[in-house]
Amino acid sequence: MVLELLPYSSGLTRNIVQCLQDFEIPLLFNHTVVDIHGQDRITGVTIAEVDIETKKPKTGTERKVTCDTLLLSVGLIPENELSKQVGLALDPATNGPVVDEGMATSVEGIFAGGNVVHVHDLVDNVTRESEIAGRSAARYILEQKKAATLKLKTKAGQGVSYVVPQIIHAQQMADELALSFRVKEVYKDKRLEVSLATDTKTKVIRVRKRRILAPGEMQEIKVKKEELLAAIGTGESASGLVLTISVRKEDEDENE
Repeated sequence: MVLELLPYSSGLTRNIVQCLQDFEIPLLFNHTVVDIHGQDRITGVTIAEVDIETKKPKTGTERKVTCDTLLLSVGLIPENELSKQVGLALDPATNGPVVDEGMATSVEGIFAGGNVVHVHDLVDNVTRESEIAGRSAARYILEQKKAATLKLKTKAGQGVSYVVPQIIHAQQMADELALSFRVKEVYKDKRLEVSLATDTKTKVIRVRKRRILAPGEMQEIKVKKEELLAAIGTGESASGLVLTISVRKEDEDENE
């Protein structure tokens, strides 16, 4: 039996199917362990339903389950003691360093990638970020960092918890850039919207329909360099540029 405190899974859907459903292991949402029984070893636990809002156990919903093992999954937080020691700017939403499109941090010459930046679901994405960080570090050593213009900040809009990278240098980025993010709750049949705000206007540059979005699965949407530069236009200030990812209903306007 697996208990999930939240009303939705905080893990990957494929893991639920392959590890639980295929073996007929029950998964109870909005439940937690409130007591552990046994002396020399565990003999059982008492579980209870929790209130969706307060996350506190509901009185009267307790029941005892016989078992000989209890495993606790308490989540992951990026380990950033070294980052703090060298003074890297950290994003409170990810608990990791603020990075740009090349995985460069706020301290010149220091690059970061993988779970130190934000918690990943798949090692493939960790490898990809690390390769970007490695190439950027090598380029920095050979060429030194060039002065950048048109600096964009990314922003977590409606329904989004965070976005990585947090900074984009539009003129230095590759032809296409993958933006990683997580949503705040489970959404079905929604629209992902990427918009760019300048000092004078806001323009939607990319829209993607998604059948389902879940907090337990990191999401990705790609933007093209030419799209960003075209949306910025000529004569715009190099400051105040914000790229926002939002979750919207199919018929919802960005101004609603």
